[in-house]
Amino acid sequence: MTHRWKFYVIAALFSASIFSTFSPAGQSQALAQATPEQAVSCDNLGTPKPSTYGMDHGSMAATPVAVEFDQLYIDMMIPHHESVVSLAEAALPLLTDARLITLAENIVGAQVQEIAELQAYRLEFYGAGDPLPMDEQSMMQLMPGMSTSMDETMALMNADTLVATFCNASDFDLVFIDLVLPHHQSAVDASVAALDQATHDEIRRFAQRVIEDQQREIDLLLTVRVEIYGSATPTARVA
Repeated sequence: MTHRWKFYVIAALFSASIFSTFSPAGQSQALAQATPEQAVSCDNLGTPKPSTYGMDHGSMAATPVAVEFDQLYIDMMIPHHESVVSLAEAALPLLTDARLITLAENIVGAQVQEIAELQAYRLEFYGAGDPLPMDEQSMMQLMPGMSTSMDETMALMNADTLVATFCNASDFDLVFIDLVLPHHQSAVDASVAALDQATHDEIRRFAQRVIEDQQREIDLLLTVRVEIYGSATPTARVA
């Protein structure tokens, strides 16, 4: 069993224990959707992993205008997590710095579990585990003061775009750092908003955990970038 699939098994077991209070159907749906059928790699870039989640870049009808903040947060964070899991999967065989390898492993292990957690919350609170596609209007409602541009934030949530940018780079360690930094920052931005605006205690606790975990990883990435490349400022952008 490869290290990636070990993480998926562990994540599924953790998720099953966390959501033992939910209905069996809800547990099965969340875990099935969060477990990928095929790991992403640069070798199979031409046949990208199927995605359950979507982004709507044009239609404003995909997400209703009057949507509870908690639902918007969940609907943003599920594809957001999925895209960075895909990036980490593709990166693992190609990264050289041990700290980055460990970080990529942690991303896969933690965020697959968190996808299942979010799906279970969505099923419990809103009757369906699958998120609605996000559009720019919804993103602005969710993060009016986002630190990344709207175009970049939307691109960072597209798994295929993120993986293609990584696989076409000449320095895998550098591009991994430069992609994960803004990706994590957008999650922190959304989660900071959730601390003030979320209705459910479960979502606020989830958001606090995201802030703590991803800020810790941001700090590590900045340290590694300065040490290896002499600067903390990302230069790579999603294609």
